[in-house]
Amino acid sequence: MNYIVGFMFVVLVAIIIRQRHQFEKMRQSARFMSYYAKLNENAKLHAQFQVNTAEMLLRMQGYDIERILNGDNSQRVISNMEKQSFLKEHDANKKKLDEADKIFEQVKTKYESEVIQ
Repeated sequence: MNYIVGFMFVVLVAIIIRQRHQFEKMRQSARFMSYYAKLNENAKLHAQFQVNTAEMLLRMQGYDIERILNGDNSQRVISNMEKQSFLKEHDANKKKLDEADKIFEQVKTKYESEVIQ
């Protein structure tokens, strides 16, 4: 009888240890998925910024994306005021991107510190 109780005790301890291991793996995957989501969000912001920069450069030269897609490659004259507004818009987007980079760096540092432990 003592052997059966001892065996059951050992089995229960093994189950508890296994569950702890599984919970730790689950926590690691949750940390990684959180980091990965921020990584993808930051990559998306960088891609949007590159697209907006390319569109802004085309607009500053007098081209319009919709007209180019429709086959009209004509160029119009852009005033300095319009160019300045394009640059202000670009600078605002650059500031937003820099803020997003700072947030991502914080998340990256936090993730790396958790993984090292």
